[in-house]
Amino acid sequence: MKGVRRRLLGLLLVPVVAVAGCGEGSSESSLPDLQPMRFPEPADSAYCLPYPAGESARVSQSWSDTGTHRGRFASDFAMPIGAQVTAARGGTVTEIRDQYSDDDPTGGHENGAFVLHDDGTMAMYLHLAEDGVLVDVDETVTLGQVIGLVGTTGTSVPHLHFEVFEGQGDGTQWYRTLPVSFRNATQ
Repeated sequence: MKGVRRRLLGLLLVPVVAVAGCGEGSSESSLPDLQPMRFPEPADSAYCLPYPAGESARVSQSWSDTGTHRGRFASDFAMPIGAQVTAARGGTVTEIRDQYSDDDPTGGHENGAFVLHDDGTMAMYLHLAEDGVLVDVDETVTLGQVIGLVGTTGTSVPHLHFEVFEGQGDGTQWYRTLPVSFRNATQ
């Protein structure tokens, strides 16, 4: 088991580079096969990495990890303060949180943006900088559009938390996270 954990940890430390190919074409597709939950083939994914092409970021925490992502398909990208966050898929901004200070590491005090996609899924972008949310509620965003800047709100380490949900509850309480692949990722 320790060998498996070491190999998985090693995978998390590999930087993921966003390559060209996500600025053009449709960003919409149907939901992945949910029974059982599977990561879609990257070439078939509706999502691109949530930062500009040519940039890279280390995955500091991945899905179903033993940390705060246990049981969730979420990814944390280690990025410097002020790094650009781009829409991983087009959609409509349904909520923004921009009231917290970068000096506030309290969990739950994360600035962020929530983007609803045409198929009813929602992407969440968290830990954006103080005054780092660059979109407004009801704004339509396009794939690759800069929507925010990385900060340390709700944490002491600058990074972007990215997660996709399906099944709307009250407000931004969504029922199930979805596995997401990125069609422009290379190692």
